[in-house]
Amino acid sequence: MASFDMALADEIRKRLDASYDEILYGLEQGEGDLLRALAAIERQRREERKVEQGGEIIGRAVGLAKEGRLKGLRVKLGDRTVREVPLPKSVAGAVFGAILSTLLTQLVVELVKGAPEHPPDEEAESPE
Repeated sequence: MASFDMALADEIRKRLDASYDEILYGLEQGEGDLLRALAAIERQRREERKVEQGGEIIGRAVGLAKEGRLKGLRVKLGDRTVREVPLPKSVAGAVFGAILSTLLTQLVVELVKGAPEHPPDEEAESPE
């Protein structure tokens, strides 16, 4: 395990009001570099907030399902509806919602960009 200078820990604590666990995580992720450590802690905090916000939405959904007031779930990508999932009215709906909430808090969607497989035909682009 790496050892870090307490002055770095004090600086991070001063700048971010971070706990020692967060400081250690940041310094390990940043390999002892102050700026990288600060960025790692901020990134971790953003991820935790996303999970909390997702959990709040799902918590409301589970509550509505228990009351029998939740008809279903709609998954959207921008303005486009990707999927609609009807929920049964009963405790089964609440159980389904609880399972779904667990899954959704772990779900991360990332877009991975790459070069096109077939580059554009240069002859077709050049006017003659």
